[in-house]
Amino acid sequence: MSVLNFIGARLLYAIPVLIGVTVIVFLSLQLVPGDIALTLLGRMASEADLEALRERLGLNQPLIVQYVRWLLNLLQGDIGNSVSQQLPVMHILGPKVVNSLILMAGSLVLVLAVGFILSVLSSSRFRSITDRSIVGLTLILASLPVFWLGIVLLYFFGFKWKLFPISGMYNTIDPGGIGQLLHHMVLPAITTAASSIAVVTRVTRSRMIDVLGQPYILAARARGLTRNQVVLRHAVRNTLPTFANIGGLQIGYLFGGVIFSEIIFNWPGIGLLLFEAILQRDVPVIQGCVLAVAVVFVLGNMISDLVVHLLDPKRQ
Repeated sequence: MSVLNFIGARLLYAIPVLIGVTVIVFLSLQLVPGDIALTLLGRMASEADLEALRERLGLNQPLIVQYVRWLLNLLQGDIGNSVSQQLPVMHILGPKVVNSLILMAGSLVLVLAVGFILSVLSSSRFRSITDRSIVGLTLILASLPVFWLGIVLLYFFGFKWKLFPISGMYNTIDPGGIGQLLHHMVLPAITTAASSIAVVTRVTRSRMIDVLGQPYILAARARGLTRNQVVLRHAVRNTLPTFANIGGLQIGYLFGGVIFSEIIFNWPGIGLLLFEAILQRDVPVIQGCVLAVAVVFVLGNMISDLVVHLLDPKRQ
């Protein structure tokens, strides 16, 4: 299958998935106990105001009619207006999504680089002290709660040793510059990436151990190739599809995982926006944030499949 046909097929597969996402996002908030109009206007609102809002939002109509109307507006880029900010949700979401994608990209670079290095070191020295140390490290990383790790890093590297900024994307005084951005990104990116590093390392390590036990690897060693030559020329190449697959799956996970990091480090992204929207019961903004996370997750899986398709000649 050519690359264009593969991309077209994946886009077709993504359509029902995205429709299912919109159904879940819509129903998850519509079926919450309580009156949405009362939530939006507050307990001090009169019955006339509540009824007028229900009529304006179409809450008196059947659920399927509400969903179709909401979906049609969504296809036109209209998710509604924020209750707290009185602005279109799309205008609020745009810059927040970009900020979260920046943090996710920094976290993904850490995951891929550290996960790949650790998996190669561990698998090529199977059952050695290095291997057991890396396996133990991944167990610790996978067990650390994101919010706990973020608070610990914030305390030691931000407050106590003052090595990294503790809040925001740029300095409050004289903001701007890629250097400032990278400096501010270090702690939240490490916090977001920790558990994903463990997952990528363990899965890639297992695959590479299998590859290193194949007959052609033994034949390569019999021909006199050193361990490093065997690993770099044969094992790494045949492990790349698995590495790309598990690494690509982390895109959606990291984008959803930045919520805790953004709250802890006051990173102005979609996670902090979602947290504030929940506190303010801003239903349209909550729907927009959840929908954005779901769409990035689906697109991340598509990118992962495309990279695996390009790396694996058997699938072409």
